[in-house]
Amino acid sequence: MAIASNVARRSGSANYYARLGVPIDLQKLYGGKRELWRSLATKDGKEARVRVLAILSEWHAEFAEKRRLREPTEADLEAATWQHYGAEVAQADAERRLLPRSDLADKFRDGHRTALRQNLGTGETALISWAAADVIAREGLLIEKGSPAYAELCERLARAQLEALERTEERNKGDFTGTPRDAIVRPPLHVSHAVAAPGESIVELFDRFQREKAGAVTPDTWQGNRKVVQLFAEFVGEAAHVSAINHKSLRDFKAELFKWPIKAADTKAFAGMAFRKVIEANAKIGKPTITPKTINKYLSALGKFCAWLKSNSFIGENPMIDMFLDIDRDEEIRLPFTSEQLTTLFTSPLFVGCRGDRAEHKPGNVNVRDWRYWLPLVALYSGARLGELAQLLVGDVRQVHGVWVLHVTRQGGGKSVKTKSSERVVPLHSELLRLGFITYHAKIKASGAERVFPGIRPDARGFFSGEPSGFFADYLKGIGVKVDKAIAFHSFRHTVADAFRRAGFYDEMFAPVLGHGKATTTGRYGIVAEVPLADRVKMIEAIKYDLDLAHLYP
Repeated sequence: MAIASNVARRSGSANYYARLGVPIDLQKLYGGKRELWRSLATKDGKEARVRVLAILSEWHAEFAEKRRLREPTEADLEAATWQHYGAEVAQADAERRLLPRSDLADKFRDGHRTALRQNLGTGETALISWAAADVIAREGLLIEKGSPAYAELCERLARAQLEALERTEERNKGDFTGTPRDAIVRPPLHVSHAVAAPGESIVELFDRFQREKAGAVTPDTWQGNRKVVQLFAEFVGEAAHVSAINHKSLRDFKAELFKWPIKAADTKAFAGMAFRKVIEANAKIGKPTITPKTINKYLSALGKFCAWLKSNSFIGENPMIDMFLDIDRDEEIRLPFTSEQLTTLFTSPLFVGCRGDRAEHKPGNVNVRDWRYWLPLVALYSGARLGELAQLLVGDVRQVHGVWVLHVTRQGGGKSVKTKSSERVVPLHSELLRLGFITYHAKIKASGAERVFPGIRPDARGFFSGEPSGFFADYLKGIGVKVDKAIAFHSFRHTVADAFRRAGFYDEMFAPVLGHGKATTTGRYGIVAEVPLADRVKMIEAIKYDLDLAHLYP
Protein backbone atom coordinates (compact mmCIF):
# COMPACT_ATOMS: atom_id res chain seq x y z
CA MET A 1 0.00 0.00 0.00
CA ALA A 2 1.43 3.39 -0.97
CA ILE A 3 2.21 5.76 1.88
CA ALA A 4 -0.08 8.36 0.42
CA SER A 5 -3.04 6.02 0.91
CA ASN A 6 -2.13 5.80 4.61
CA VAL A 7 -2.59 9.55 5.01
CA ALA A 8 -6.07 11.07 4.94
CA ARG A 9 -8.28 13.82 6.36
CA ARG A 10 -11.32 12.98 8.41
CA SER A 11 -14.56 14.82 7.96
CA GLY A 12 -14.59 18.00 10.01
CA SER A 13 -10.86 18.05 10.72
CA ALA A 14 -8.14 20.12 9.05
CA ASN A 15 -5.39 17.81 10.32
CA TYR A 16 -4.12 14.76 8.50
CA TYR A 17 -4.54 11.27 9.98
CA ALA A 18 -2.64 8.01 9.70
CA ARG A 19 -4.83 5.11 8.60
CA LEU A 20 -4.17 1.40 8.14
CA GLY A 21 -6.40 -1.58 7.44
CA VAL A 22 -6.56 -4.24 10.15
CA PRO A 23 -5.77 -7.73 8.79
CA ILE A 24 -8.85 -9.95 8.72
CA ASP A 25 -7.33 -12.48 11.13
CA LEU A 26 -6.75 -9.73 13.72
CA GLN A 27 -9.99 -7.76 13.48
CA LYS A 28 -11.54 -9.70 16.37
CA LEU A 29 -8.69 -8.55 18.62
CA TYR A 30 -9.48 -4.95 17.71
CA GLY A 31 -13.15 -5.22 18.60
CA GLY A 32 -14.19 -5.79 15.01
CA LYS A 33 -12.43 -2.68 13.69
CA ARG A 34 -11.42 -2.91 10.05
CA GLU A 35 -9.22 0.20 10.09
CA LEU A 36 -7.00 2.08 12.53
CA TRP A 37 -6.84 5.89 12.59
CA ARG A 38 -4.57 8.32 14.48
CA SER A 39 -4.11 12.06 14.17
CA LEU A 40 -0.80 13.23 12.73
CA ALA A 41 -1.31 16.66 14.33
CA THR A 42 -0.36 18.55 11.19
CA LYS A 43 -2.17 20.31 8.34
CA ASP A 44 0.87 20.06 6.06
CA GLY A 45 0.64 17.12 3.63
CA LYS A 46 4.41 16.82 3.20
CA GLU A 47 4.98 16.72 6.95
CA ALA A 48 2.12 14.22 7.34
CA ARG A 49 3.82 11.78 4.95
CA VAL A 50 6.93 11.91 7.12
CA ARG A 51 5.13 11.49 10.45
CA VAL A 52 3.02 8.58 9.23
CA LEU A 53 6.06 6.32 8.81
CA ALA A 54 6.66 5.91 12.54
CA ILE A 55 3.00 5.17 13.23
CA LEU A 56 2.77 2.60 10.46
CA SER A 57 5.88 0.89 11.82
CA GLU A 58 4.32 0.84 15.30
CA TRP A 59 1.06 -0.66 13.99
CA HIS A 60 2.81 -3.36 11.98
CA ALA A 61 4.87 -4.30 15.04
CA GLU A 62 1.63 -4.45 17.03
CA PHE A 63 0.12 -6.79 14.41
CA ALA A 64 3.15 -9.09 14.68
CA GLU A 65 2.90 -9.13 18.47
CA LYS A 66 -0.80 -9.97 18.41
CA ARG A 67 -0.16 -12.84 16.02
CA ARG A 68 2.25 -14.25 18.62
CA LEU A 69 -0.54 -14.56 21.15
CA ARG A 70 -2.22 -17.90 21.74
CA GLU A 71 -5.20 -19.27 23.60
CA PRO A 72 -4.35 -20.32 27.18
CA THR A 73 -4.35 -24.02 28.04
CA GLU A 74 -5.19 -25.66 31.35
CA ALA A 75 -1.46 -26.31 31.77
CA ASP A 76 -0.80 -22.57 31.38
CA LEU A 77 -3.32 -21.71 34.10
CA GLU A 78 -2.03 -24.40 36.45
CA ALA A 79 1.55 -23.25 35.97
CA ALA A 80 0.69 -19.57 36.41
CA THR A 81 -1.23 -20.30 39.64
CA TRP A 82 1.57 -22.38 41.13
CA GLN A 83 4.31 -20.00 40.04
CA HIS A 84 2.50 -17.02 41.56
CA TYR A 85 2.04 -18.87 44.84
CA GLY A 86 5.70 -19.89 44.93
CA ALA A 87 6.95 -16.41 44.04
CA GLU A 88 4.86 -14.73 46.74
CA VAL A 89 5.99 -17.18 49.42
CA ALA A 90 9.61 -16.74 48.38
CA GLN A 91 9.25 -12.95 48.44
CA ALA A 92 7.79 -13.04 51.93
CA ASP A 93 10.60 -15.32 53.11
CA ALA A 94 13.20 -12.93 51.71
CA GLU A 95 11.58 -9.95 53.43
CA ARG A 96 11.44 -11.84 56.73
CA ARG A 97 15.18 -12.40 56.60
CA LEU A 98 15.93 -8.75 55.82
CA LEU A 99 13.36 -6.88 57.92
CA PRO A 100 12.10 -7.40 61.48
CA ARG A 101 8.46 -8.42 61.80
CA SER A 102 6.10 -5.53 62.65
CA ASP A 103 2.50 -5.18 63.78
CA LEU A 104 1.95 -2.76 60.89
CA ALA A 105 2.97 -5.39 58.37
CA ASP A 106 0.68 -7.94 60.04
CA LYS A 107 -2.26 -5.53 59.89
CA PHE A 108 -1.57 -4.77 56.24
CA ARG A 109 -1.47 -8.46 55.44
CA ASP A 110 -4.72 -9.10 57.30
CA GLY A 111 -6.40 -6.23 55.50
CA HIS A 112 -5.11 -7.45 52.13
CA ARG A 113 -6.39 -10.96 52.83
CA THR A 114 -9.85 -9.67 53.74
CA ALA A 115 -10.02 -7.50 50.63
CA LEU A 116 -8.94 -10.41 48.40
CA ARG A 117 -11.67 -12.64 49.82
CA GLN A 118 -14.25 -9.91 49.24
CA ASN A 119 -13.06 -9.43 45.66
CA LEU A 120 -13.24 -13.17 45.03
CA GLY A 121 -16.84 -13.14 46.19
CA THR A 122 -17.81 -10.27 43.90
CA GLY A 123 -15.62 -11.08 40.92
CA GLU A 124 -13.57 -7.89 41.31
CA THR A 125 -10.06 -8.18 39.82
CA ALA A 126 -8.38 -4.87 40.71
CA LEU A 127 -6.18 -6.25 43.51
CA ILE A 128 -4.69 -9.01 41.37
CA SER A 129 -4.73 -7.42 37.91
CA TRP A 130 -1.00 -6.64 38.13
CA ALA A 131 -0.18 -10.35 38.41
CA ALA A 132 -2.57 -11.26 35.58
CA ALA A 133 -0.99 -8.65 33.32
CA ASP A 134 2.45 -10.12 34.06
CA VAL A 135 1.34 -13.68 33.20
CA ILE A 136 -0.37 -12.61 29.98
CA ALA A 137 2.66 -10.65 28.78
CA ARG A 138 5.23 -13.24 29.83
CA GLU A 139 3.43 -16.22 28.28
CA GLY A 140 1.93 -14.40 25.28
CA LEU A 141 -1.61 -15.48 26.16
CA LEU A 142 -4.61 -14.40 24.16
CA ILE A 143 -6.63 -13.10 27.12
CA GLU A 144 -8.51 -9.81 26.96
CA LYS A 145 -9.11 -7.84 30.10
CA GLY A 146 -12.72 -8.22 31.17
CA SER A 147 -13.19 -11.52 29.34
CA PRO A 148 -14.28 -14.76 31.10
CA ALA A 149 -10.75 -16.13 30.57
CA TYR A 150 -9.33 -13.05 32.29
CA ALA A 151 -11.74 -13.49 35.20
CA GLU A 152 -10.70 -17.13 35.58
CA LEU A 153 -7.00 -16.27 35.54
CA CYS A 154 -7.50 -13.54 38.14
CA GLU A 155 -9.53 -15.87 40.37
CA ARG A 156 -6.79 -18.50 40.29
CA LEU A 157 -4.10 -15.93 41.04
CA ALA A 158 -6.12 -14.43 43.89
CA ARG A 159 -6.58 -17.87 45.44
CA ALA A 160 -2.86 -18.46 45.09
CA GLN A 161 -2.23 -15.09 46.74
CA LEU A 162 -4.46 -16.04 49.68
CA GLU A 163 -2.58 -19.31 50.15
CA ALA A 164 0.71 -17.42 50.05
CA LEU A 165 -0.55 -15.06 52.75
CA GLU A 166 -1.51 -18.07 54.88
CA ARG A 167 2.00 -19.51 54.50
CA THR A 168 3.52 -16.16 55.41
CA GLU A 169 1.51 -15.95 58.63
CA GLU A 170 2.45 -19.54 59.56
CA ARG A 171 6.13 -18.99 58.87
CA ASN A 172 6.16 -15.76 60.83
CA LYS A 173 5.18 -17.97 63.79
CA GLY A 174 7.91 -20.48 63.03
CA ASP A 175 5.77 -23.09 61.29
CA PHE A 176 7.28 -24.05 57.92
CA THR A 177 5.27 -27.23 57.40
CA GLY A 178 2.20 -25.70 55.79
CA THR A 179 1.07 -26.60 52.27
CA PRO A 180 -1.78 -25.19 50.15
CA ARG A 181 -5.24 -26.36 51.20
CA ASP A 182 -6.96 -24.88 48.16
CA ALA A 183 -7.12 -27.68 45.57
CA ILE A 184 -6.57 -25.28 42.70
CA VAL A 185 -3.18 -24.19 44.08
CA ARG A 186 -1.02 -27.20 43.32
CA PRO A 187 2.01 -28.01 41.19
CA PRO A 188 1.13 -28.82 37.58
CA LEU A 189 1.48 -32.50 36.77
CA HIS A 190 4.86 -31.87 35.17
CA VAL A 191 6.39 -29.91 38.07
CA SER A 192 8.03 -31.47 41.13
CA HIS A 193 6.89 -30.41 44.60
CA ALA A 194 10.47 -29.97 45.77
CA VAL A 195 13.11 -27.56 44.53
CA ALA A 196 16.65 -28.75 43.94
CA ALA A 197 19.51 -27.56 46.10
CA PRO A 198 22.19 -25.51 44.33
CA GLY A 199 24.23 -27.78 42.06
CA GLU A 200 21.68 -30.60 42.23
CA SER A 201 19.17 -29.78 39.53
CA ILE A 202 18.48 -32.61 37.11
CA VAL A 203 20.70 -31.17 34.37
CA GLU A 204 23.50 -30.35 36.83
CA LEU A 205 23.43 -33.93 38.11
CA PHE A 206 23.56 -35.20 34.53
CA ASP A 207 26.69 -33.09 33.95
CA ARG A 208 28.19 -34.65 37.07
CA PHE A 209 27.26 -38.11 35.72
CA GLN A 210 28.99 -37.26 32.44
CA ARG A 211 32.17 -36.13 34.19
CA GLU A 212 32.38 -39.45 36.04
CA LYS A 213 31.60 -41.56 32.96
CA ALA A 214 33.17 -39.40 30.25
CA GLY A 215 34.76 -42.28 28.35
CA ALA A 216 31.64 -44.46 28.29
CA VAL A 217 30.27 -43.05 25.02
CA THR A 218 31.34 -40.60 22.33
CA PRO A 219 31.11 -36.81 22.85
CA ASP A 220 28.31 -36.68 20.28
CA THR A 221 26.30 -39.24 22.23
CA TRP A 222 26.82 -37.25 25.43
CA GLN A 223 25.64 -34.12 23.65
CA GLY A 224 22.54 -35.84 22.30
CA ASN A 225 21.71 -37.44 25.65
CA ARG A 226 22.08 -34.12 27.46
CA LYS A 227 19.53 -32.57 25.12
CA VAL A 228 17.06 -35.31 26.00
CA VAL A 229 17.67 -34.80 29.73
CA GLN A 230 17.16 -31.06 29.20
CA LEU A 231 13.80 -31.77 27.57
CA PHE A 232 12.78 -33.93 30.52
CA ALA A 233 13.92 -31.21 32.93
CA GLU A 234 11.74 -28.69 31.08
CA PHE A 235 8.85 -31.14 31.38
CA VAL A 236 9.09 -31.61 35.16
CA GLY A 237 10.46 -28.13 35.92
CA GLU A 238 14.08 -27.12 35.49
CA ALA A 239 14.45 -26.29 39.18
CA ALA A 240 12.81 -29.56 40.24
CA HIS A 241 14.40 -31.84 42.81
CA VAL A 242 15.81 -35.11 41.47
CA SER A 243 12.88 -36.91 43.12
CA ALA A 244 10.85 -35.64 40.16
CA ILE A 245 12.45 -38.50 38.20
CA ASN A 246 9.96 -41.23 39.07
CA HIS A 247 7.72 -43.77 37.36
CA LYS A 248 4.85 -41.32 37.04
CA SER A 249 6.84 -38.43 35.55
CA LEU A 250 8.66 -40.76 33.13
CA ARG A 251 5.38 -42.37 32.15
CA ASP A 252 3.87 -38.96 31.43
CA PHE A 253 7.01 -37.80 29.62
CA LYS A 254 6.91 -40.92 27.44
CA ALA A 255 3.28 -40.18 26.57
CA GLU A 256 4.22 -36.64 25.53
CA LEU A 257 7.07 -37.93 23.35
CA PHE A 258 4.48 -39.47 21.06
CA LYS A 259 3.57 -35.84 20.23
CA TRP A 260 7.17 -34.64 19.80
CA PRO A 261 7.86 -33.47 16.20
CA ILE A 262 10.64 -34.89 14.06
CA LYS A 263 13.76 -32.68 14.00
CA ALA A 264 12.22 -30.11 16.31
CA ALA A 265 15.64 -28.48 16.87
CA ASP A 266 15.96 -27.84 13.11
CA THR A 267 12.51 -26.28 12.75
CA LYS A 268 12.45 -22.47 12.81
CA ALA A 269 8.82 -22.41 13.99
CA PHE A 270 9.94 -23.99 17.28
CA ALA A 271 13.03 -21.83 17.85
CA GLY A 272 13.44 -20.84 21.49
CA MET A 273 10.43 -22.86 22.66
CA ALA A 274 10.45 -25.14 25.70
CA PHE A 275 9.26 -28.75 25.54
CA ARG A 276 5.53 -28.22 26.13
CA LYS A 277 5.42 -25.11 23.97
CA VAL A 278 6.82 -27.09 21.02
CA ILE A 279 4.15 -29.75 21.44
CA GLU A 280 1.39 -27.13 21.65
CA ALA A 281 2.73 -25.34 18.56
CA ASN A 282 2.99 -28.56 16.60
CA ALA A 283 -0.64 -29.36 17.32
CA LYS A 284 -1.36 -26.51 14.91
CA ILE A 285 1.58 -26.98 12.52
CA GLY A 286 1.13 -30.73 12.13
CA LYS A 287 4.78 -31.75 11.64
CA PRO A 288 5.23 -35.57 11.75
CA THR A 289 6.17 -36.95 15.16
CA ILE A 290 9.06 -39.21 16.16
CA THR A 291 8.80 -42.99 15.83
CA PRO A 292 8.59 -45.50 18.69
CA LYS A 293 12.20 -46.44 17.92
CA THR A 294 13.28 -42.83 18.45
CA ILE A 295 11.21 -42.62 21.64
CA ASN A 296 13.17 -45.59 22.95
CA LYS A 297 16.41 -43.78 22.09
CA TYR A 298 15.22 -40.80 24.13
CA LEU A 299 14.32 -43.08 27.03
CA SER A 300 17.68 -44.80 26.71
CA ALA A 301 19.38 -41.43 27.27
CA LEU A 302 17.62 -41.32 30.65
CA GLY A 303 18.19 -45.00 31.45
CA LYS A 304 21.89 -45.05 32.33
CA PHE A 305 21.52 -41.68 34.04
CA CYS A 306 18.81 -43.12 36.28
CA ALA A 307 20.97 -46.17 37.04
CA TRP A 308 23.79 -43.82 38.11
CA LEU A 309 21.39 -41.77 40.25
CA LYS A 310 20.27 -44.94 42.04
CA SER A 311 23.80 -46.25 42.57
CA ASN A 312 24.77 -42.88 44.05
CA SER A 313 21.70 -42.80 46.32
CA PHE A 314 20.08 -39.76 44.70
CA ILE A 315 16.95 -41.84 44.09
CA GLY A 316 15.76 -45.03 45.79
CA GLU A 317 14.96 -47.07 42.69
CA ASN A 318 15.56 -46.98 38.96
CA PRO A 319 12.24 -45.77 37.49
CA MET A 320 13.29 -46.76 33.95
CA ILE A 321 12.60 -50.45 34.62
CA ASP A 322 9.89 -51.70 32.19
CA MET A 323 9.59 -48.19 30.76
CA PHE A 324 10.75 -48.92 27.18
CA LEU A 325 8.37 -49.52 24.31
CA ASP A 326 8.01 -52.98 22.80
CA ILE A 327 8.95 -52.62 19.15
CA ASP A 328 8.35 -55.18 16.43
CA ARG A 329 11.91 -55.84 15.30
CA ASP A 330 10.65 -56.95 11.90
CA GLU A 331 9.75 -53.32 11.25
CA GLU A 332 13.40 -52.31 11.77
CA ILE A 333 14.82 -54.54 9.00
CA ARG A 334 16.92 -52.84 6.31
CA LEU A 335 17.28 -54.76 3.07
CA PRO A 336 20.12 -54.62 0.52
CA PHE A 337 19.47 -53.20 -2.93
CA THR A 338 18.63 -55.71 -5.64
CA SER A 339 20.50 -55.64 -8.95
CA GLU A 340 17.39 -54.18 -10.58
CA GLN A 341 17.18 -51.41 -7.98
CA LEU A 342 20.86 -50.55 -8.43
CA THR A 343 20.43 -50.38 -12.20
CA THR A 344 17.38 -48.15 -11.79
CA LEU A 345 19.26 -45.88 -9.42
CA PHE A 346 22.43 -45.45 -11.46
CA THR A 347 20.60 -44.92 -14.76
CA SER A 348 18.22 -42.41 -13.17
CA PRO A 349 18.29 -38.65 -14.00
CA LEU A 350 20.59 -37.75 -11.08
CA PHE A 351 23.36 -39.78 -12.75
CA VAL A 352 22.65 -39.37 -16.48
CA GLY A 353 21.08 -35.90 -16.65
CA CYS A 354 18.34 -34.21 -14.66
CA ARG A 355 16.26 -31.06 -14.76
CA GLY A 356 18.27 -29.39 -11.95
CA ASP A 357 17.99 -28.59 -8.25
CA ARG A 358 14.81 -29.87 -6.60
CA ALA A 359 14.00 -31.72 -9.83
CA GLU A 360 16.82 -34.26 -9.76
CA HIS A 361 14.41 -37.16 -10.38
CA LYS A 362 13.20 -35.66 -13.66
CA PRO A 363 15.14 -36.16 -16.94
CA GLY A 364 17.02 -33.14 -18.27
CA ASN A 365 20.38 -31.88 -19.45
CA VAL A 366 21.89 -30.86 -16.07
CA ASN A 367 24.81 -33.06 -14.97
CA VAL A 368 25.06 -33.14 -11.18
CA ARG A 369 28.54 -33.95 -9.90
CA ASP A 370 28.47 -32.95 -6.24
CA TRP A 371 27.64 -34.98 -3.11
CA ARG A 372 24.30 -36.04 -4.55
CA TYR A 373 26.19 -37.92 -7.29
CA TRP A 374 29.17 -39.24 -5.33
CA LEU A 375 27.73 -40.35 -2.00
CA PRO A 376 25.78 -43.34 -3.41
CA LEU A 377 28.73 -44.45 -5.55
CA VAL A 378 31.25 -44.27 -2.71
CA ALA A 379 28.82 -46.02 -0.34
CA LEU A 380 28.25 -48.79 -2.91
CA TYR A 381 31.97 -49.61 -2.99
CA SER A 382 32.92 -48.94 0.64
CA GLY A 383 29.94 -49.79 2.85
CA ALA A 384 30.61 -46.60 4.85
CA ARG A 385 27.78 -44.97 6.73
CA LEU A 386 26.16 -41.87 5.28
CA GLY A 387 27.32 -39.68 8.17
CA GLU A 388 30.89 -40.96 7.85
CA LEU A 389 31.04 -40.02 4.17
CA ALA A 390 29.18 -36.72 4.42
CA GLN A 391 31.65 -35.30 6.97
CA LEU A 392 34.89 -36.33 5.22
CA LEU A 393 37.65 -33.74 5.22
CA VAL A 394 39.76 -33.32 2.08
CA GLY A 395 42.71 -34.75 4.03
CA ASP A 396 40.72 -37.88 4.85
CA VAL A 397 41.10 -39.00 1.23
CA ARG A 398 44.78 -39.72 0.65
CA GLN A 399 47.37 -42.27 -0.43
CA VAL A 400 48.89 -44.72 2.04
CA HIS A 401 51.76 -46.80 0.63
CA GLY A 402 50.53 -45.96 -2.85
CA VAL A 403 46.91 -46.95 -2.11
CA TRP A 404 44.11 -44.40 -2.18
CA VAL A 405 42.06 -44.70 1.00
CA LEU A 406 39.24 -43.11 2.97
CA HIS A 407 40.21 -42.41 6.57
CA VAL A 408 37.07 -42.63 8.69
CA THR A 409 37.93 -40.82 11.90
CA ARG A 410 36.55 -38.41 14.45
CA GLN A 411 39.71 -36.29 14.16
CA GLY A 412 39.02 -32.87 12.63
CA GLY A 413 36.45 -30.15 13.12
CA GLY A 414 32.85 -31.14 13.78
CA LYS A 415 33.26 -34.86 13.05
CA SER A 416 31.99 -37.94 14.83
CA VAL A 417 31.84 -41.71 14.46
CA LYS A 418 29.32 -44.15 15.85
CA THR A 419 31.77 -46.09 18.04
CA LYS A 420 35.52 -46.24 18.64
CA SER A 421 35.75 -49.29 16.37
CA SER A 422 34.18 -47.24 13.57
CA GLU A 423 37.47 -45.40 13.09
CA ARG A 424 39.18 -47.21 10.23
CA VAL A 425 40.95 -47.03 6.88
CA VAL A 426 38.94 -48.13 3.84
CA PRO A 427 40.74 -48.55 0.48
CA LEU A 428 39.09 -46.90 -2.50
CA HIS A 429 37.70 -49.44 -4.94
CA SER A 430 39.20 -49.34 -8.45
CA GLU A 431 35.71 -48.68 -9.83
CA LEU A 432 35.65 -45.37 -7.96
CA LEU A 433 39.00 -44.49 -9.53
CA ARG A 434 37.60 -45.27 -13.00
CA LEU A 435 34.54 -43.16 -12.25
CA GLY A 436 36.81 -40.15 -11.56
CA PHE A 437 36.50 -39.76 -7.81
CA ILE A 438 40.18 -38.86 -7.41
CA THR A 439 39.83 -36.20 -10.11
CA TYR A 440 36.81 -34.82 -8.26
CA HIS A 441 38.80 -34.85 -5.01
CA ALA A 442 41.68 -32.98 -6.66
CA LYS A 443 39.33 -30.23 -7.87
CA ILE A 444 37.81 -29.83 -4.41
CA LYS A 445 41.26 -29.70 -2.85
CA ALA A 446 42.43 -27.09 -5.38
CA SER A 447 39.41 -24.94 -4.58
CA GLY A 448 40.58 -24.63 -0.98
CA ALA A 449 37.49 -26.31 0.46
CA GLU A 450 37.88 -28.02 3.82
CA ARG A 451 35.52 -30.92 3.15
CA VAL A 452 35.21 -33.41 0.33
CA PHE A 453 31.54 -32.49 -0.05
CA PRO A 454 31.47 -28.75 0.75
CA GLY A 455 27.84 -28.35 -0.29
CA ILE A 456 26.57 -30.32 2.71
CA ARG A 457 25.61 -28.10 5.63
CA PRO A 458 25.55 -29.43 9.20
CA ASP A 459 22.17 -29.54 10.90
CA ALA A 460 21.29 -27.89 14.21
CA ARG A 461 23.03 -30.72 16.10
CA GLY A 462 26.20 -30.31 14.04
CA PHE A 463 25.73 -33.56 12.08
CA PHE A 464 26.36 -33.69 8.34
CA SER A 465 24.03 -36.61 7.62
CA GLY A 466 20.74 -34.74 8.04
CA GLU A 467 20.53 -32.98 4.67
CA PRO A 468 21.66 -35.92 2.49
CA SER A 469 19.52 -38.38 4.47
CA GLY A 470 16.39 -36.39 3.69
CA PHE A 471 17.42 -35.86 0.09
CA PHE A 472 18.05 -39.54 -0.68
CA ALA A 473 14.88 -40.66 1.10
CA ASP A 474 12.89 -38.41 -1.24
CA TYR A 475 14.96 -39.27 -4.31
CA LEU A 476 14.70 -43.03 -3.89
CA LYS A 477 10.95 -42.63 -3.54
CA GLY A 478 10.84 -40.36 -6.58
CA ILE A 479 12.44 -42.94 -8.88
CA GLY A 480 10.44 -45.85 -7.47
CA VAL A 481 13.31 -47.64 -5.71
CA LYS A 482 12.03 -46.98 -2.18
CA VAL A 483 8.56 -48.33 -1.51
CA ASP A 484 8.81 -48.91 2.26
CA LYS A 485 11.15 -48.43 5.23
CA ALA A 486 13.20 -51.50 4.34
CA ILE A 487 15.06 -49.55 1.62
CA ALA A 488 17.10 -46.48 2.56
CA PHE A 489 20.59 -45.10 2.06
CA HIS A 490 21.71 -47.48 4.82
CA SER A 491 20.83 -50.32 2.42
CA PHE A 492 24.22 -49.71 0.76
CA ARG A 493 25.92 -51.18 3.86
CA HIS A 494 23.81 -54.31 3.60
CA THR A 495 24.50 -54.48 -0.12
CA VAL A 496 28.26 -54.34 0.48
CA ALA A 497 28.04 -56.95 3.27
CA ASP A 498 26.29 -59.33 0.84
CA ALA A 499 28.97 -58.62 -1.78
CA PHE A 500 31.66 -59.62 0.74
CA ARG A 501 29.80 -62.85 1.49
CA ARG A 502 29.40 -63.67 -2.19
CA ALA A 503 33.18 -63.24 -2.51
CA GLY A 504 33.68 -65.89 0.18
CA PHE A 505 34.52 -63.71 3.19
CA TYR A 506 33.13 -64.56 6.61
CA ASP A 507 31.32 -61.85 8.53
CA GLU A 508 34.03 -61.60 11.17
CA MET A 509 36.60 -61.04 8.42
CA PHE A 510 34.99 -57.97 6.87
CA ALA A 511 33.48 -56.54 10.07
CA PRO A 512 36.46 -54.18 10.67
CA VAL A 513 36.17 -52.81 7.12
CA LEU A 514 32.55 -51.86 7.87
CA GLY A 515 33.53 -50.36 11.20
CA HIS A 516 32.22 -53.09 13.50
CA GLY A 517 34.45 -54.39 16.24
CA LYS A 518 32.15 -56.77 18.11
CA ALA A 519 29.66 -59.50 17.36
CA THR A 520 27.11 -57.66 19.48
CA THR A 521 27.10 -54.76 17.04
CA THR A 522 25.22 -56.72 14.42
CA GLY A 523 24.63 -60.07 16.01
CA ARG A 524 27.01 -61.60 13.46
CA TYR A 525 30.44 -59.98 13.55
CA GLY A 526 33.27 -61.49 15.58
CA ILE A 527 36.18 -59.78 17.31
CA VAL A 528 39.27 -59.82 15.09
CA ALA A 529 42.62 -58.10 14.94
CA GLU A 530 43.16 -55.12 12.67
CA VAL A 531 43.16 -56.26 9.06
CA PRO A 532 46.39 -55.30 7.19
CA LEU A 533 45.98 -52.78 4.39
CA ALA A 534 46.83 -55.31 1.66
CA ASP A 535 44.09 -57.62 2.92
CA ARG A 536 41.63 -54.73 3.02
CA VAL A 537 42.46 -53.88 -0.58
CA LYS A 538 41.82 -57.48 -1.55
CA MET A 539 38.48 -57.42 0.28
CA ILE A 540 37.33 -54.13 -1.22
CA GLU A 541 38.31 -55.20 -4.74
CA ALA A 542 36.21 -58.34 -4.27
CA ILE A 543 33.07 -56.19 -4.19
CA LYS A 544 31.31 -56.88 -7.49
CA TYR A 545 27.77 -56.39 -8.73
CA ASP A 546 25.65 -57.33 -11.68
CA LEU A 547 25.83 -53.69 -12.66
CA ASP A 548 27.41 -51.79 -15.55
CA LEU A 549 28.55 -48.26 -14.72
CA ALA A 550 30.55 -47.69 -17.91
CA HIS A 551 28.07 -45.00 -18.97
CA LEU A 552 29.31 -42.91 -16.01
CA TYR A 553 33.02 -43.09 -16.84
CA PRO A 554 34.47 -39.65 -17.70
